[in-house]
Amino acid sequence: MYSIKAVSRVTGLTVETLRAWERRYRVVVPVRDEAGRRVYRPEDVIRLRRLHDATSRGHPIGRLAHLSDAALVDLLSDAAAPRGDSASCAFVERLLDAARSYRPADFEQTLTLAIALLPPAQLVSEVLAPLLHDVGERWRGGEFAIAQERLVSGGVRRLVGAVLQSFEHHSHGEPIVFATLSGERHELGLLMAATVCASRGCRVHVLGTDVPPRELARFAREISARIIAVSLVMPDALAGVPAQLDALARDMTPGSAIWIGGSASRDLPRGELPAACVVIHDQLELERRLDLLRAA
Repeated sequence: MYSIKAVSRVTGLTVETLRAWERRYRVVVPVRDEAGRRVYRPEDVIRLRRLHDATSRGHPIGRLAHLSDAALVDLLSDAAAPRGDSASCAFVERLLDAARSYRPADFEQTLTLAIALLPPAQLVSEVLAPLLHDVGERWRGGEFAIAQERLVSGGVRRLVGAVLQSFEHHSHGEPIVFATLSGERHELGLLMAATVCASRGCRVHVLGTDVPPRELARFAREISARIIAVSLVMPDALAGVPAQLDALARDMTPGSAIWIGGSASRDLPRGELPAACVVIHDQLELERRLDLLRAA
C-alpha cells in the first residue's frame, strides 16, 4: 500500500489533483490502514498514472474517469506517437535487411551496436519489440523462411542473454523470477521484460520455458523472491493456464505476486485467476510497477 505523497511522487500528479479527482470523479477509491490513513493499492497507482498520461494528451478527466483499465490502455496505445526515433528505426531496418539476406554476422554486429548505444528500456520498446513483431508477420505471410526467423530469434536470445549477465554483479534490488508455465515455449518476450527489470536494479533469475508451477514456486521460495513473472504467447495453451496459476499461487510464499505479460495474457479469464495475479498490459505498466517497488 502507498501513501498519497508516494503516489504523487510516482504518478506526477499533485496531492491536490489526486484529492480533487477522487472527490469529483471517484477515479480510484483509497482504503484506510490500521492508523486510519488513506492508502492506495498498486492497481490504483497504475490507473492514476494512465489517467495522467491521457490528460496530458488533451483528454478531459471527466470523460476518462469511468473508462475501464483496458479501455485506458487501448486509448493510450491508439494515441501513441510513431514508434521509435530515426536511430531506432534505422537499427530495425538494418536488422531486417541482415535477416532477409542471410547475414548472421551483420545481424549480430548491428544488434550489438544497438545494445551499446541505447538505454535498455528504449532498446526493448523501439528495437527488439518492433523487430520481433515484423519478423513474425513476415514469417506468417511467407516472406521469411524458418531459417531467417531463427537467425533473428537466436541472435536476440544470445545477445540479450549476455546483457542480462552483465547486470548480475550490479543488481541488488528486488529478486524477480522469470519463466513460462508448462506448455508455453516462447521466451523472447520474457527475456525482454527481464532486461527492463534488470536495468532498474532488480535481481533477475530467468528459468526459461515450460517450467512446472511447483518447481517455479520452489525456486522462488529458495531465493526469497516474492515476484514471479510469467509470459503467455501461445493462445492454444491458455486452457490450462488458470489451473497452473492457481497451483503456483498456492505454493508461493504468502503475500507474493504473479506478474503476467505477453500477447495472450489479455485473453485470460480474469474471474478464474488467483488474487496474487496481476496482468501487465505493456512495457509502460511494467516500468510503473518497478517504480512502485522502489518507492515502497
